[in-house]
Amino acid sequence: MKNHIARVKRPDAPGTVVGVRELKTHAARILRHVREARASYVVTHRGRAVGVILPLESGDAASLTPDPAGATAAWDAFVRAGRRLEGGFRPGVSGVGLLSAMRR
Repeated sequence: MKNHIARVKRPDAPGTVVGVRELKTHAARILRHVREARASYVVTHRGRAVGVILPLESGDAASLTPDPAGATAAWDAFVRAGRRLEGGFRPGVSGVGLLSAMRR
């Protein structure tokens, strides 16, 4: 079987080219390489570049931590929206029927 990972010849493309199937098959190994060697990969689908896998800078990881206050506010808004929808339900009316009536 031929290796689908090849070094990029063009200077404008960062890192190593990896096909989407190769990424699927070897995701753990590729991500370990990104983490440990700070490597970058260009992901291709049918030979065309569709994305890039890049290592995060140490300061970037801190910005990805969940915001408990924001999560709580989002959950509260979700519950309030559900309660508003709940008031519109009547016995014998499905959710699909209710949504159809709302669109008219």
